[in-house]
Amino acid sequence: MRVSILTENVVYKRGFLAEHGLSLLIDTGKEKYLFDTGQSNVFLYNAAKLRIDFGELNGVILSHGHYDHCGGMEHWRELGDVPIYIQEKAFEKKYADSFRSHDLRYIGLENKGNWQDEANVKKLSGGGTQIAEGVYLLSEIPYTTYFEPMMGSFWKSNSQHPGHHELLVDSMEDEQLLVIEQEEGLCVFAGCAHVGIINCLRYVQTIFQDRKIHCLMAGMHLRNCDAKRLEKTIHILKEQDIDIVVPMHCTGMRAIAAIRDFLGSACVLPEAGKTIEI
Repeated sequence: MRVSILTENVVYKRGFLAEHGLSLLIDTGKEKYLFDTGQSNVFLYNAAKLRIDFGELNGVILSHGHYDHCGGMEHWRELGDVPIYIQEKAFEKKYADSFRSHDLRYIGLENKGNWQDEANVKKLSGGGTQIAEGVYLLSEIPYTTYFEPMMGSFWKSNSQHPGHHELLVDSMEDEQLLVIEQEEGLCVFAGCAHVGIINCLRYVQTIFQDRKIHCLMAGMHLRNCDAKRLEKTIHILKEQDIDIVVPMHCTGMRAIAAIRDFLGSACVLPEAGKTIEI
């Protein structure tokens, strides 16, 4: 399997671009999937630099309904007439507290490009869907890990401009994991793991009956977490004996550095324009 990083928060290669977002081109050897589109056309720019042909895509997978993962869908016509897989709750109106001011800001989907009601958009529900042989999408991830409770900084509403009384805590049921079976084990992809990366891994192991996880490529949303949560997360990642761990996007530089220090060569550092062989 080959994974090309089209959008990431950091870039070091000359001529490539970065932005706060995530987009991956995943080539399993049988199928090709675009996993997220970042927040703009950066993924298209970097794909052109890598000479990637989107005409061979088998599908677009959108991990959850936030702008930094679906914003690039404004350019969906350049991806061809392929299935677009998104969890139906991703279309809820989504907001976040500003980390410093506690003011609400809208972070959900915008229908730029008018893609959301296209016939090829597959709005999934029920927690699990197989989209090809050995390729699965898992959502509605349960909170089972005591140090990864539901986050209180993300909100949802049915109104575009809600009053505070209309807001509900967003449990992020729309966040979906991509799981691909390989001979070496499972390859797990997560956009942000708002539910908690350990909750995500335990859900995968429940569904797949404790099969070995060979590779984890994920935004882990550890940027502002406390030291105890980070320590517990890293220790469990180590116990999982995952062969390749790529902490991406919202994991945060402090957490990425700590994971690298603890896991050593098993941790691969991400950057826009990089291709990783799995």
